[in-house]
Amino acid sequence: AIRETVEKSREKNREFRKESLSSRELNDISMLMFRVKAISMMVVAATNVFTSNVDKMLKMDIPEGFELINNSRCRNLCNHLKEFDRRYGFQHSEVLKLELEGNNYIKEIMDLLWRAISRSEGERNAYERYAYGTISENYRRVYEGSSRDAYCRQRLLCDAVSGMTEKYLIKMHEELRDLHRESP
Repeated sequence: AIRETVEKSREKNREFRKESLSSRELNDISMLMFRVKAISMMVVAATNVFTSNVDKMLKMDIPEGFELINNSRCRNLCNHLKEFDRRYGFQHSEVLKLELEGNNYIKEIMDLLWRAISRSEGERNAYERYAYGTISENYRRVYEGSSRDAYCRQRLLCDAVSGMTEKYLIKMHEELRDLHRESP
């Protein structure tokens, strides 16, 4: 699987070298083709293992810890890609910077929302009423029908943040942060 993925990627690279692409464009498209080939091979391999073992899985007659990829022909490819990512991808300064920024956004929005969640309806100031109102109505309905104890408040906060897309989280963070500065 590794050789096949690399060879198909090199083949695509040779095709695209004939185009008038900059070295950066060629690199980007080559990496894209590599990812597409690797992912498609792993999906097919995992699907094959799944269909071969579906009866055993339905009968709960499968070994504990059974994993589709680890029992497929793409096991080595997947393991090498994970090791490559650990060594070169996740330690890259840009990746670490993004991870830290994301961590800060999440912590800060949790703090901003917690101010509203931790107070009862009658105790909330204008900012806290607004912040509470930004939480999904579905999440608020479940919370408001609960005991509203510490666990339920924490659950509401986790549900609210985990339900946000990255883009929405950043937008809400900026909005709530700016409004928080202006609130009394």
